[in-house]
Amino acid sequence: MSWQAYVDDHLMCEIEGQYLKSAAIVGHDGSVWAQSPDFPQFKPEEIAAIMKDFDEPGSLAPTGLFLGGTKYMVIQGEPGVVIRGKKGTGGVTVKKTGMALIIGVYDEPMTPGQCNMIVERLGDYLLEQGY
Repeated sequence: MSWQAYVDDHLMCEIEGQYLKSAAIVGHDGSVWAQSPDFPQFKPEEIAAIMKDFDEPGSLAPTGLFLGGTKYMVIQGEPGVVIRGKKGTGGVTVKKTGMALIIGVYDEPMTPGQCNMIVERLGDYLLEQGY
């Protein structure tokens, strides 16, 4: 299965009648493996800051998580495993696997829990597969 199929079939899928706004699979080095058409154009330093927070949990909390120039307030996550951000009625979930970051961006009416479920389920699967 191509990386694009993972984004199209497993991230941009329907859950309880809702869909992510956008999603991507990005290598630890910031290279895009696959993304939905409207995924924000991010800067390399934004991915570097996310990777740093996985290594040093809490490093993003004072500044916020930036993705495509949008600032998200960092909320509860799992240190070293999942980072969650909130902005207004939407947010972002980032799950780290051995080789990639699985990123989902949502907005109402999707709930944070629905976004977390989609992103983390694929991330857990890829971890099991050695990615």
